[in-house]
Amino acid sequence: MKTKIQISADAGQCLVRSTASQRQVLERLLYHRYPGREWGTFFRFGYRRTRWGLLICWVDLLPPKEGDLDRRSGIVEFSPGYVRRALRAFDGTELGVGVIHSHPENCRPSPSSLDDDMDGYFAEEFERYGNGRPYVSLIIARDAYGRRVFGGRAFDKGSWLPVQEWLVAGDDVLSRETAVSSADHDYDPEQDFARERMKELVGGDVVARLRGGMVGIVGCSGLGSPAGHILARAGIGDFVLVDRGRFKRSNHERNHASRATDLRGEPMWKVDMLRRLIAEIDPATRATTIAGDILDEATLDELVRCDLLLGCTDSVYARAALGILATHYLVPVIDLAVQMRAEDCLLKEQIGEIAQYAPALPCPWCRGRVQASEIREETMTDDEKRRAQNAAREARLRGDDAEQYWTGGGHDLTVGYMTTALAAIGAGYAQQWLGGTGRMPHDRFQFDLGLREFGFVKDQRQPMPDCSCQRTVGFADQGRADRSVSKPPHWAGAVVTSRDEKPPARDRYC
Repeated sequence: MKTKIQISADAGQCLVRSTASQRQVLERLLYHRYPGREWGTFFRFGYRRTRWGLLICWVDLLPPKEGDLDRRSGIVEFSPGYVRRALRAFDGTELGVGVIHSHPENCRPSPSSLDDDMDGYFAEEFERYGNGRPYVSLIIARDAYGRRVFGGRAFDKGSWLPVQEWLVAGDDVLSRETAVSSADHDYDPEQDFARERMKELVGGDVVARLRGGMVGIVGCSGLGSPAGHILARAGIGDFVLVDRGRFKRSNHERNHASRATDLRGEPMWKVDMLRRLIAEIDPATRATTIAGDILDEATLDELVRCDLLLGCTDSVYARAALGILATHYLVPVIDLAVQMRAEDCLLKEQIGEIAQYAPALPCPWCRGRVQASEIREETMTDDEKRRAQNAAREARLRGDDAEQYWTGGGHDLTVGYMTTALAAIGAGYAQQWLGGTGRMPHDRFQFDLGLREFGFVKDQRQPMPDCSCQRTVGFADQGRADRSVSKPPHWAGAVVTSRDEKPPARDRYC
């Protein structure tokens, strides 16, 4: 049977996410017969269907055992037993199953006629056995200069989508690799190598990384506005800005995006104010702005496209949601927090905290950064809050513990110089991570501006062994049962106030 697979022009695109350690394990397996022979494996993935296409999050391999592939053949030939084992992987889970194989060195990672036959068969079988789950086929190779290249496609709901980008997150670098998918791509390896070498000599590769990066900022006021300000000047090319609030006069002291004219008239959405500031710094920068919450589905569709996220919100539930994005969707997070305390008009604490959330690191629950009682209070209806506060008041009059009803949580004191200082440091770490030029000294640390040597304290705890964050890495939407927070039904939906689409990625070697 000869199958000719056609990519749908209007089905969207497919984006693949994995960790650097997953990528390393995969390449050791697939390249062990290099340079002249191929090898392959099945793998499991979590996924999310979005407004722009399909997100694939790497979970683990279903590696071949002895006899699963024919070592005498130069190409990949899956045995019937190996295929049956891949089909059985659908049982007891909602994860998808795909295939990835290598092409010989300096061969394009584009599907051959044999790959068309294989993918046509697997797409039909896996869709049937997986009750409509998507199927993904990836090809990796190395060019004449040892650089890795890839191509791929995904089958979902009757249509084939191109795999256009692969995002890899490591502890010292983030990479956004573009697929080589066009059969008629005009590629001159000598010219391309000279161009890449020149970038290395003048630092242009870092500039290109920043320009090609996409940063999500959750919370666009005291912390988010200075962070966006700094990253825009650093040359970040794409932003996703999220905040559910409108500007208030009290925000003016610490919001870098506000003007005196904003103190009059109809209050603007904070996301639109930050977008305005970014556009004034660099009109070519793209930004998607969402006047909504991190728990909105429309917000999640946009955040999972980002290279990394900056958490700039003082909400406990939002911090829990950032942990979910880091674990389930493999989107690394730099979370920022400020705590200030004064007595008799004198500052006693000026604490800044920076924490990194990513697969294999402790999540916000493991670190003790979120409490169920705080999330419950933040997500109550106004009527529920009044009843809880009344119950706490009555408990105090009886001499009982009032915190079982209401903890009295509220917004802490914040001052513009403190939020700006912390945002600048966090934006610097984000810039280093995207450019591959540096890394955070610790996964989480705090400092106090009022103490000698800033009273620096680091947190070196390990993930809790029974926490779900260690067993749901890459589960994407299929990890919903293990989420610790979800959007309350009484909250309004998100409003996408603007969307600057990223231009279609050109096929190129990475």
